[in-house]
Parts: sequence; C-alpha cells; structure tokens
Amino acid sequence: MAKGCLYALASVAGCATLAVLGFVLYVHLGSGVLLLALLMAPIGLCGLVVAHDVMNHRAVNANERLRLVQERDRVRRTVDLVTDPSLTDVERLAVIDCFIPRLGRNPARSPYRDRFVAVDELSPPSRALLERARAAVMSVYTSQVMQRRLLDDLANETLLPRQLWEIAMLLRVQTHLQEEQDQARQGRVTPELLAVLDPQQEALRRSVASVTARVESLERYAGRVQEADAALRAMDALGNNHKYRALLAHTDDTEGLRELEAQGDTLQETLTRSVRDAIEAGQTLEPGPPA
Repeated sequence: MAKGCLYALASVAGCATLAVLGFVLYVHLGSGVLLLALLMAPIGLCGLVVAHDVMNHRAVNANERLRLVQERDRVRRTVDLVTDPSLTDVERLAVIDCFIPRLGRNPARSPYRDRFVAVDELSPPSRALLERARAAVMSVYTSQVMQRRLLDDLANETLLPRQLWEIAMLLRVQTHLQEEQDQARQGRVTPELLAVLDPQQEALRRSVASVTARVESLERYAGRVQEADAALRAMDALGNNHKYRALLAHTDDTEGLRELEAQGDTLQETLTRSVRDAIEAGQTLEPGPPA
C-alpha cells in the first residue's frame, strides 16, 4: 500500500515537472522544440524505467547470492558430511544445497547421493569407527612434521581423504545391511531363515573387521607421525644446547660436553629414523577394494 502511494506521488510529480518544463520550452524556444521534447519524453521515461528494473534485479540477485552463501555456511557448520574427494567444487556445492530446505532438493534424491555420507545416518558403532579414523587423520594434518613437509605429500594429500571416504562409504553400507538383518530377525526365526541370514551376517562381520583393520592402520600411521613429531621437538630443543654447553664450559665439565654433543648426534639419527618410519607407514595406506 505504502509503495503504491509512493509510485502515485512520483507519477504526479513527474507529470507536473514535464508540464512546467514544456511551458518553459514553449515560451523560450517555440513550439518546434516543445514538440521534439514531447516526442523524446516517452523514450527518456522508458529508459529510466528499464534502468530502474535492471538496478532492482541486480539488487535482488545480490541479496539472493548473499542469502545462499549464508545458508551454505550454516549447512557446513551443522550437517556432518563425508564427501567423495573427487567431487568438483560445483558438485560439492550441489551436495550442500541438498540440505537447504527452501531449495526443495531432497538429499535422498540427489544425483550425488552415492558420493556423500551423512554421519547421522550411520549406526553408533559405525560412527565410533569413523571418528577414530578422523582423529587419526587430523593428528597427521596438525603434526609439525607434515607442516614442515617432511612426510610423503601423496599419502597425506591424496590417500588420507580417499581412505576417509572409502571407510565412510563402507560404514554406510554396513549400517543399512545390519538394519536389514535386524528387521529380518524380528518375529519367529526358523532354521530356514537362519540358513539365509547367518552367512549374510558372517559376511557383514568380515566386512566390519576389514574396515576396523583399515582404521587401525590409520591409527598406526598417526602414531608413527606423533613419534616423528616428538623427535622433531627434541631437535628443536637441541637448538638450545649452546646455552648448556656454555654452562658446562664455565664449570670445566669436559665429559658433560662430550655427552651433550653425542646426544645431539643420536637425536638427529632418531628424527631421521622416525620420519622414515612414518613415511613407510603412510605407504601402507593404499586404498583397497570395497570390503
């Protein structure tokens, strides 16, 4: 209502302005110029309307883009997802958009349904395994030896995200199959039913054991990286040895000086060995076929 009144007032003001302008042109320049002005006026008005619509459209688009950015950030904060690392940026945004209700894109019907796992769809034991895998990977990513690029970049930047994705994907399948098993065992269980379900349950058990072994492999790798980190911290502390050598020199402790230098050599060897062991552990993380 208020907007309509504003448009009416603007129209009246525009007409009054044109009338005054036409009178002034007629008095000072004659009827020919007035006629030309009257012919050009609709064109000018149309140009103003088009310009106004374009500006308004741009403002609406800018507001929509800002709203979409905010909603995507909210999804990233509130929806726990594991995605296929081979997704492109556009595909990743399409997955995120599935969890924005107003867009009407149901995650279950997404064309990328097989390329993301929502953690809340996993069973509690499966979530626990996934969290163990995530914790191991995060400890590697936050380690000093990785930040100083002493480890195998291929294992850390390519294999670790692939490991997490494959583990999450297998855990989702296992969760769904276990739900089917539980559903089938409700009610009376006959020998014929067990003859079908027991081998299936055994196959599921073996798959869970395989995924658990992969998680344990990640944890062993993370442990090696932590050992390398400890050796690296020791080497950093070794940089202060000159202060202690000066202290021993003031006390004429020649034997203590020799021991301090020998410890430095040993620590250097320890660091080299720890980093080598961590790299070798990372090389055992080659993705295997789905269990």
